[in-house]
Amino acid sequence: MPERTFFGLSTGRAVILGVVVCALALTLAVPLRTYFSQRGELESVLAERQTLQDEVDALQTQKSQLNEPSRIAADARERLRFVMPGETPYQVQLPGDYSPSSKDLEVDNTPTGPWYTDLWNTAVQPQGSNEPSEPTSAPMPVVQPEPAPAPPVPEPEGGPVG
Repeated sequence: MPERTFFGLSTGRAVILGVVVCALALTLAVPLRTYFSQRGELESVLAERQTLQDEVDALQTQKSQLNEPSRIAADARERLRFVMPGETPYQVQLPGDYSPSSKDLEVDNTPTGPWYTDLWNTAVQPQGSNEPSEPTSAPMPVVQPEPAPAPPVPEPEGGPVG
């Protein structure tokens, strides 16, 4: 019977060659996967580093601009409303140009009762409601005990003396 061949090799040798090729492929698969994942991480870290370097450069530029006397004077005039000696300060207020201050916008977060009542009120009220929360349970009224009626005064025995 003629011997079978595969790519010019006997069947046994072809099987051994296939096993060796599979072993080599499995041996190289894990390091290659690690290599490609680390390359991806390296690219993301380099991109993040470049972004951070751009932010540092922008902050350095801003810092150098903040040290200029003209910029300091302009910021003091704008944000702190400073005026130079001899100038007359004035402020124009147009109708409808009122914006509420941060103090007006603050919400009073002082507790109005026990913690569980406040928790229940936050769960029951719809989000964004500006209505003040009403306590769900009214405080217990203080009841003063009625004074006991005075015992009846016994009448003296006997009749009128006189």
